[in-house]
Amino acid sequence: MLPEVKYYKLLAWDCLSSIRGFLGASHNDFFSVIDADKIISIEQVSVAYERAKRLISYSEKIKRPESAFLMLISGEKQISKAQEEIGISSSTKNIMVVYSNHEDLLEFESLCHGLLKAEKVIPIPERAIELDGVVFTRMARVEISI
Repeated sequence: MLPEVKYYKLLAWDCLSSIRGFLGASHNDFFSVIDADKIISIEQVSVAYERAKRLISYSEKIKRPESAFLMLISGEKQISKAQEEIGISSSTKNIMVVYSNHEDLLEFESLCHGLLKAEKVIPIPERAIELDGVVFTRMARVEISI
């Protein structure tokens, strides 16, 4: 099953610590927030999500699918580097919420009420096709290492 994806433009960074706290809490199911401007394709998101869900079932190194997802989508073998690469920061302008339970999304939207503007889609970079090979090769290397 593919994840749900929703895009937002950040209107203010007043809720950064709240977002990070929300991400660290337990949820009904999968929930992650990433910097949408660092994504090259929706396929990158879907493949990382599916692989993360699969990895969690047999890897003893990974406890949460969100951690595996960040590592896979960023191509980084360490979670701290993955968060720096693809996670949200004070320079983030657009976010992508990847989730599998609508209740979690509603709770997130309530937490950030007035600080986000829903967008239909965030444009994918023109060089996305050129970068596909690089992104998926890095993802495969991370998957092998987990």
